Amino acid sequence: MADLTQGEAIDRARAIEVESYDVFLDLTAEPVLSRTEVRFRWRGPDASTFAELRAPGVRGVTLDGASLPPPEDGRLPLARAGGDQAVLVVEAEAGYSQEGRGLTRFTDPADGATYVTAFCYPDCGPDVFCCFDQPDLTATFRFAVRVPDGWECVANGQLIRREADLCTFAPVSGMRPYDLTFCAGPFSVAARALAGGTEVTVRHRRSLLGQAAVTSLPEFAGYARDAVDWYADRLGVPCPYPAYDIVFVPDLPALALSVPGLMVVNERLLSRPAEAGDQRNAMICAHEVAHLWFGCLVGPRWWDDVWLDEAIATYLSYAALAAISGVSESLSWAGFAYTDKRLAYEADGLPSRQPVSSPVSTARQGRDKPFGILYVKGASVIRALAAVIGDEALRRGLSDYLSRFAFGSATLDDLVGCWSRASGQDLAGWAQQWLRTEGTTTISLDDDGTVVQSGTVVQDVPRRQAIAIGLYDLDRDGRLRRRGLLHAELDAERTVVAGLASADAVVLNDQDLSYTRARFDARSARALTAAACQVGDPLSEAVCWNGFWLLVTSGELPAAQFTDMVGRRLREGGLPGVGVETLLSRAVEAADAWVPPGRRAALREQIADATRTADETRAAADDPRRLAIGFAASAQTDGQLGLLVAWLAGKDLPDGLAIDAELRARILFTLAARGLAREEDIDALARLDPVTGAANRVTGLALRPDPAAKEAAWAAALSSTEPARIAQASAAGFWVPGQEELMAGYRDRYFTEAVPALATRNQWSKSRLSRALFPATLVSAATIDAAEAANPPDDVLRLALAEQATIMRRRLTARQR
Repeated sequence: MADLTQGEAIDRARAIEVESYDVFLDLTAEPVLSRTEVRFRWRGPDASTFAELRAPGVRGVTLDGASLPPPEDGRLPLARAGGDQAVLVVEAEAGYSQEGRGLTRFTDPADGATYVTAFCYPDCGPDVFCCFDQPDLTATFRFAVRVPDGWECVANGQLIRREADLCTFAPVSGMRPYDLTFCAGPFSVAARALAGGTEVTVRHRRSLLGQAAVTSLPEFAGYARDAVDWYADRLGVPCPYPAYDIVFVPDLPALALSVPGLMVVNERLLSRPAEAGDQRNAMICAHEVAHLWFGCLVGPRWWDDVWLDEAIATYLSYAALAAISGVSESLSWAGFAYTDKRLAYEADGLPSRQPVSSPVSTARQGRDKPFGILYVKGASVIRALAAVIGDEALRRGLSDYLSRFAFGSATLDDLVGCWSRASGQDLAGWAQQWLRTEGTTTISLDDDGTVVQSGTVVQDVPRRQAIAIGLYDLDRDGRLRRRGLLHAELDAERTVVAGLASADAVVLNDQDLSYTRARFDARSARALTAAACQVGDPLSEAVCWNGFWLLVTSGELPAAQFTDMVGRRLREGGLPGVGVETLLSRAVEAADAWVPPGRRAALREQIADATRTADETRAAADDPRRLAIGFAASAQTDGQLGLLVAWLAGKDLPDGLAIDAELRARILFTLAARGLAREEDIDALARLDPVTGAANRVTGLALRPDPAAKEAAWAAALSSTEPARIAQASAAGFWVPGQEELMAGYRDRYFTEAVPALATRNQWSKSRLSRALFPATLVSAATIDAAEAANPPDDVLRLALAEQATIMRRRLTARQR
């Protein structure tokens, strides 16, 4: 089916106004029967338009009772033949997808139970039912589904009636076709909670009842309840849905998604036990709850503004985190800086970079925006705006936006207008600088380094932003302590900051208030390196670590120096859990990808030793689990690998450490990559972990340095019949640092086999697999040349190859440093 263009969407919105959908699905039929009745109004006497339907079979189409031929290439032409009001009725057969979108079916290997889900976002509505598939044509949806005996079903609206096997749901106003979502099967209820007038219910598949994986779900329900209450109070707009069902499923292509009245969560979130200070689940829950307002109550008019939903939800989720999980606001934003911010800076330096909001001519172009831009940069820019106009003005603007456009669609200009009224400032120029212009700004102290004399901050690309500047001095123990925190608003290329004086270290953009890349002057770099970025504040420290990591990936700082700093910092202790996890991950990446292969083993050994030293002194964390996972990821020497084998057997474990499913998988991944894992231990992952065990087993098998294992993984990753999670898991274990000789032949096969095969896959699978299967460990000019010479058939693949070639070129440069 041809991709919908903006021009076509505008013409269709001028031709019709959609009033309601009545959608019925019969899951007891094979194939599934789909019946849609759409009521709409013609806007002109000679109007015509089209609806979308990609069903494998069409049983009948009528418009105002008159029969129409089935759609051609997914489009059903419609023309006015009577009065203003029109009724379109379509009966079709819906097919199941293996790629995690549209209608999907999962059979639980534990008990044989079957579960059916429908995910229509972003463009799979026409695979399930006939619709006018564009975001600004909202309507009232009524949904009913016939399910097999013993099943229940949750969907966007509340269940209002069940007659035998027929479930009927309450109407939901202001929905978009891609919002239609349901989950059906023999679910178990894990928890219920009440948030104001909204009932929250959490469900999971039946076989997980009594398993350790679901013990945290009552806490998850509490997070959702508290987030609903917090947003309703903070935004001044009650939750628009009386019921909010949360369902954990195994085959969701995303980590989670939220639509009107329903959150669907990937079971991967259950794969690790709750740890002290681990805010991941609370943050993801808060993000999805925010979509009830941003994305559900108000959505984008066109795909150029899809960032509005995701960026605002990301920003609000970190703002809400302190309220719903008990961490400080500073620690909440430190988590954002450690885990997310790097992704935005990296995305802004790749060939696929683009403005947060930019015109797109087709729906597909709008959906192709990188995660780092769409979610993270967008959220960072909103945080930067809060620093400029104040938190209260930002909040009032969001409240005004929700009130003005409730149950409808809006644009960036609409939102900026609300913020302008709330702040009393014209923010159109600010929006142009930050949201409609690509790239980032780098700030630095005046090049002459005479801070006391000039006190000048320089922007390479002038933008209006408010920053904090930390002045740090070394104490007698060689630790940095903040002497003062200055606040300054930058606008021009050069800004003199009152009070900016000499210090052992000057940290620009301290507290991470703005989306800007801050460079260290030479004196500050030396002091921060010596102190291993320990500055006494978790958010300030995260800013410093991000600054040093950007220097590694741009080839300006040897990766070995970064890993040395990480090791010293771990031994000092005092890092938040998210800092321990992130820095260990970056240190392993530095060793595996950013240094010459000959130095890899020594650096991995150094990282592993640092985790053991930190654990023995208990300096880095009360819970040794994060350090153990870091050790398992970096173990290199025979002694270190032998210790992993002992751990797997339950021997020589650090005090307080238990081998849970995630740690077991991480141990086996490292052993498998070295050819030291027993196949029966890898196979046991699926039995011991009902949530992610099957996927981890596939990855573990792919990691082995064995030609047959690689060939099997390659075939599974490219198979169109494998579930998306299994294909992705196969690709995740394919390329392993240290296996370059074994893998040399797959460089050409990537371009001659993988790229053509992926061209036929859906956008999500194509984007992820093209990156995961790229020969990233074969760092050489030959690989770069092959990527640049390739001529992929579509933009998704072209951007993926251009990105990977750019990253590899930087790694090659860094290795030659």
